[in-house]
Amino acid sequence: MVLCGRSLGRMAPALRPSRIGLRVAHIGAVIALFLLSPGLVPVSAEERFTFPDTGLVADHRLGLIWMRCSAGQRPAGDGCAGEADRLTWTEALARIDALATPGCPWRIPEFHELRALLQPGGGEQALDQHAFPDTPDGWFWTRVRAGGHSQYDCFVDFAGEGRTRCNMGGRFHLRPVMTPVDGAGSCAVR
Repeated sequence: MVLCGRSLGRMAPALRPSRIGLRVAHIGAVIALFLLSPGLVPVSAEERFTFPDTGLVADHRLGLIWMRCSAGQRPAGDGCAGEADRLTWTEALARIDALATPGCPWRIPEFHELRALLQPGGGEQALDQHAFPDTPDGWFWTRVRAGGHSQYDCFVDFAGEGRTRCNMGGRFHLRPVMTPVDGAGSCAVR
């Protein structure tokens, strides 16, 4: 191993970093990277999702508010009633435009935000069923800002173990999201 141009093998034993010291430095760097990553807040699985109002899910890990039901469904007790819509990109944009207000700035989620909801665990759905009940199988629209993809060509499917894919077209589901706004009125979904 070389440190600052010098072989660690030729260093005096007292100056040679120990494996434990290197491990602690690595762990510290990982923690610093996590803490400096925007939007990620360490919370336990039990604390990640809360329900601030009808049809809403607060994601305390990402600092976002999600619609609990997919577009086309409506909140009904502990679940979602109705059939989730399958929308073209143009229809998804129109749906978001119809929902969004200055106090409730709904938008199509970024790819990394929707992908962060994936929780593979061997069940029928790869996401928290309590937070997002009655989620349909099939692809969901996202926005992408990097990686050579256009603004709407990567998708997330929560069926089974969950999966992601890019560069395809069609009619897909929509789960609107927003960043909380201070002093906003109720964004409850009825």
